Amino acid sequence: MKTVLALDPGYGNTKVCIDGRVAILQSAISRPQKVGMAAIGMKTVAKVKIIQLDGYEFAIGAETWHWGNLLSSGDYSAITSPERRALAFGAAAELLPPGEHQIDLMVIGLPVNLLQDETQAKVVLNGLKAYKGKHVFQIGEDEWILRITRLKVLAQPVGAYADWLFNAELQMRKKGRKSEVAVLDIGMNTLDQYVIQDGKVSPRFIGGEKVGVRRLLELLTSNGHSPEELDAKLRSGHLRPDKNQMESWLSEVLAAIERTWPNLRRFDTVVPTGGGAVVLGDYLRTALISKGAAVHWAENPITANVYGLWKWGTYGSRSR
Repeated sequence: MKTVLALDPGYGNTKVCIDGRVAILQSAISRPQKVGMAAIGMKTVAKVKIIQLDGYEFAIGAETWHWGNLLSSGDYSAITSPERRALAFGAAAELLPPGEHQIDLMVIGLPVNLLQDETQAKVVLNGLKAYKGKHVFQIGEDEWILRITRLKVLAQPVGAYADWLFNAELQMRKKGRKSEVAVLDIGMNTLDQYVIQDGKVSPRFIGGEKVGVRRLLELLTSNGHSPEELDAKLRSGHLRPDKNQMESWLSEVLAAIERTWPNLRRFDTVVPTGGGAVVLGDYLRTALISKGAAVHWAENPITANVYGLWKWGTYGSRSR
């Protein structure tokens, strides 16, 4: 059986799926500050993983802001940067033991908003070619060697669609292909809208805007905290937006949805996904249902994209 690695290089979380198993790293990264013995007799505020890749050292995962200036960027060009590859391989290392591994196919999901800009998309697609071939990296004293044979790029919402279409055994949902499915993917940076029926995309209903979770964070007082730090506090429950802040963000999300999908009743299924769907929770679910949407809430909206991208790649490899 061919080995498929799916990557969802989100701006809130970097997610990888191999053999149906998912690993997540918070998308915060820095070149770690050297403190020598300055913390003697004390404990450091946070322990992070150090990954060595392409001659650089990166601190990856949650709370890396304690160790230096964050290198993560909201710009689409950052998707192909060395630090984002460090996050991807760091997540893969959660699923693969140290040693050498052959990856027959790597499926990468990209935001719709990026793919709509053909000029910028071509630059990013060209940069993604860096994933193909041999990669050597170390975490602590352990070393991994990944050999990636082939790449396939899809829009991120295709993953949520495939997660809805196929079950864990890769059996297709009854009448699934004939259903018109609208995927609403709310990530850290973007809200992506995508409609698929019978394996085909409807250009009329493709949309994408930058009204992801970062818009909610912008409504909150930062007081010098980075968006990644605020995001971590939000996920852990230590940061609780009030009702007005949630409704203000929801109104932007709904306005973006309506511009591309003026009538939700026409779709057989509407699938909300992404970390933003989890943050909005019942606010979003209730609003969509009130507008006539037949809502399918994924078992885990945060991992639905990457799990579905793995299903899509694995199903396609089996049918070859």
